[in-house]
Amino acid sequence: MKLVKKFLAVCFLLFGIPFSAAVIIDILNPKTTEKDKNAAIAALTIFTLPSTMIGGWLSWSLVQQNRKEKALILASEQQRLESVFLKLVETNAGKITVLQMAKNADIPIQSSKQYLDEKAQELNAGFEVDEEGNVSYKFSF
Repeated sequence: MKLVKKFLAVCFLLFGIPFSAAVIIDILNPKTTEKDKNAAIAALTIFTLPSTMIGGWLSWSLVQQNRKEKALILASEQQRLESVFLKLVETNAGKITVLQMAKNADIPIQSSKQYLDEKAQELNAGFEVDEEGNVSYKFSF
């Protein structure tokens, strides 16, 4: 459906924009007769402006559809991370490391650290540092 919308948007815009410009130039030309100007205005009103408007509307709807899809993907990823996080909190008695989160959520370590830092701030978590310098987040519920 998206491909059809894109194709139609391009067709309408490729017809509407250049012909609208040509008709407007014809209307503004002082050498054009009154009869030709009236015909050009009719062509502009009936063919080229509606075509341009339809093409623009189709393009705008594609942009909106793309934004909605990206928002849904982002929300889905946030739900997945939340699920992994809660599972780790439950199975590890509230103690999570960056590596555990990264491994279980299949995300980069930096993303895991950022996520856990945000969750720690949101939920007032504590921190523990072992002898090797590894940081564990301690979430209590």
